[in-house]
Amino acid sequence: MKTLSEKTSVEDEKHLILLTLNDYLQGRPVKDIDRLRAAFHPDAYIRTIIERKLVQWTLPQYLDLVAQATLQECRPELLSYTWDGDTGAAHVQLTFATFRFIDRFNLVKLDGKWLIVDKISYREELQ
Repeated sequence: MKTLSEKTSVEDEKHLILLTLNDYLQGRPVKDIDRLRAAFHPDAYIRTIIERKLVQWTLPQYLDLVAQATLQECRPELLSYTWDGDTGAAHVQLTFATFRFIDRFNLVKLDGKWLIVDKISYREELQ
């Protein structure tokens, strides 16, 4: 028996994954909370290291932080993505004037839509 992902062509699958990644890459720089929310599974976690400690937020907590952030010019980039069946991963970065976020996502495909279920992020200060 074929799974849903086996019935979808490679090009169709790429398109579906890119829809989700673009919701993040285009939504985050302009603080489009609805578009960001659409990219994530409702139970997603966002994690980073702050002062040598693991910090994590639920999706609602993360969206609140983004909504409160200062709006800055940003260059979003998709560095890579891959998938096997109904799971995938992506590597992106958002470059601001003085820092960049380097993000890695775990993705799942549910009901024909790819969603970010886990985000780990690194903040790199720029010289």
